[in-house]
Amino acid sequence: MTVNISIDAMGGDFGPNVTMEAITCVLGNHSDVCALVFGDRAALLSAVDQNLSHNILSRLDIRHCQSQVDCDDKPSNAVRSKQDSSMALALKSIKDGDAQACVSAGNTGVLMALGLFTLGTLPGISRPAICAEIPTDQGNKLMLDLGANVDCSAQQLYQFAVLGSYTAKLALDIAKPRVRLLNVGSEAGKGNNLVQTAARIIEQDTSLNYQGFVEGDGIFQGQADVVVCDGFSGNVALKAGEGVARYIYQKLSRLSAGQEGDFADLKSSIQPSLFNGAYLLGINGVVVKSHGGADVQGFSNALERAINAARHQLPSILSPELEKTIQVTSE
Repeated sequence: MTVNISIDAMGGDFGPNVTMEAITCVLGNHSDVCALVFGDRAALLSAVDQNLSHNILSRLDIRHCQSQVDCDDKPSNAVRSKQDSSMALALKSIKDGDAQACVSAGNTGVLMALGLFTLGTLPGISRPAICAEIPTDQGNKLMLDLGANVDCSAQQLYQFAVLGSYTAKLALDIAKPRVRLLNVGSEAGKGNNLVQTAARIIEQDTSLNYQGFVEGDGIFQGQADVVVCDGFSGNVALKAGEGVARYIYQKLSRLSAGQEGDFADLKSSIQPSLFNGAYLLGINGVVVKSHGGADVQGFSNALERAINAARHQLPSILSPELEKTIQVTSE
């Protein structure tokens, strides 16, 4: 089955120079993938290597757009005035059935707002969450929310737990994902009212393999397959983890220069670009957010995550499961 991926090629810090190279690299790795590329036609064509094979170039469908979303655009204004932008039209291609997934490195708030406006949410989900794979001692795990919702209700944290659990089953092939809430302590009595209330709600859903709380240092030890938190805490934890990883990566780059073996292997395994690409879980469609500063390898990895989710038909599988599972609980 052919997988069609739509891309907002104008987003991010580097625009078409990075996105177009990444797109053609990924097309070279997947003969059954086609790319619907949205942006300024002249800029996109100038960034494409015309010496690429006909097989790759024939699977590039460049669609000209009148505008693009800027980094300082406000979500509400963009929804009203930028429906002709590369981001909006890339998302619309999912609604129209032209694509099975969308990738953008543009403004996160606008991507979330346009995604909600264009595609809506999955059953039982009040707010989508940013969900990313994170490296741990026990393989890649999931963490959400990473910044979409600075303030969350306990019911929304429960919804994130359900979304994350089903996504871990499908995307990471974990049969019974261990779900934990991020907290300031692992003991049952620790945490604020929000976390305590969310824990009680999650415990009531026996379809979840809820294992209690996890502290910040347990995230990268793999103590949970799905770490659930509000967007404020999640974003702080993620950025702190990225900063440490980048620091260690730079140190190892100096130590492992010209070396083979353990140092080089460790260096490559913690390279931040390998984990670029976060799902906007809860939106009724596959939408992947790339880091704005992603390089070619980073944007390629975001495309790979979108392709994987599209192959699994993530929203189509999640939708009926959520209808059966989500419990509306008074707080």
